[in-house]
Amino acid sequence: MMLSQNLEIQNNNSFYLKSYETKLFKKNSLIYKQGEKIDFVYIVLNGEVESIFKKNKKLKENIILKKGSPLGLMDLILNRDYSKTMLTKKTSVLALIKKNYFSNFLKPLSCETILLKSLAMDIDNQKKNFWS
Repeated sequence: MMLSQNLEIQNNNSFYLKSYETKLFKKNSLIYKQGEKIDFVYIVLNGEVESIFKKNKKLKENIILKKGSPLGLMDLILNRDYSKTMLTKKTSVLALIKKNYFSNFLKPLSCETILLKSLAMDIDNQKKNFWS
């Protein structure tokens, strides 16, 4: 099945993913922890989220994510648990997209999935904490 078959058409020209749920997170709320199983991919609709990547007990790297940033997408593509901890820096609204929604178009051995995973692995190997 092609990727475009699972996207909704809006205004006959643009594509978007469906999100059936949004959630309000208060300031300093935990969205998910590094090492947890993936249930959702999140999109920041409003607010700020801090991405915390712990390399070891003493060393960690943080980045601030704003409107439009995806959370957990790279981990989902690479079929692993969440690789970072996500906390809200401000009260934030996030769209939640169920993991199974992506599974419908990330079929094993499809050309699109192989290409997407290959690109994700290259990005992940080059810049471990650049993406969210």
